[in-house]
Amino acid sequence: MELLKVIKAEWAVIAMAPFSFLILAALMFGAAYFIACWRYTAVIEQVKATSETLKERLHLRSEQTEAYREKAAKYDEKLAEVVDSGETELRDRTLKLVADLREFIGRFRRLESSALDSRWFGANQEGSEQEQRWRWDEYTRMVLNSTYERNDEYDRRFKIEATMLRDELLSRLPNYESENQGAFSYERPTNFFGFSFVADDLERMAKAL
Repeated sequence: MELLKVIKAEWAVIAMAPFSFLILAALMFGAAYFIACWRYTAVIEQVKATSETLKERLHLRSEQTEAYREKAAKYDEKLAEVVDSGETELRDRTLKLVADLREFIGRFRRLESSALDSRWFGANQEGSEQEQRWRWDEYTRMVLNSTYERNDEYDRRFKIEATMLRDELLSRLPNYESENQGAFSYERPTNFFGFSFVADDLERMAKAL
């Protein structure tokens, strides 16, 4: 209605230059059309991008769920093997894990001891205070990286099976008591004492069957 009032009020001017008015109107409508198209095209593209992102996240979540399902199935299979095993089989399996765990402990002990000897207490001890500090920092970084690698390997190779064997052995040895309060070491051993506790504890239980 307001547009009609404006046209009626300005009709005399429009009538004097109708062609110019039509060109101007066409340009204005064209500009408005292109602006609207540009705006809504951007909105549509954003919606599409959001939709694709959601699809990718859903696909990733599905893959993760399937991976978790496979891990759970493998865990159940291993658990069934442990629970259904006889005493001799359970003992042999436990002692095999203990031997592998002690090999793992010895390997990392030798690595850290060798690095300490060569980087700190060996011939490299000579030099300025700044050089010795630099060598100590290098040694510290090496030990830290070795610790991360050691803990990751324990988690991959030993933690789940060690925990399953411990629980099954304890169910068959109701009167068994650990020599100390290091049971938490099965989940997160923090040093070689924790790893050694797991190996020693499993060995004692296996031999007590």
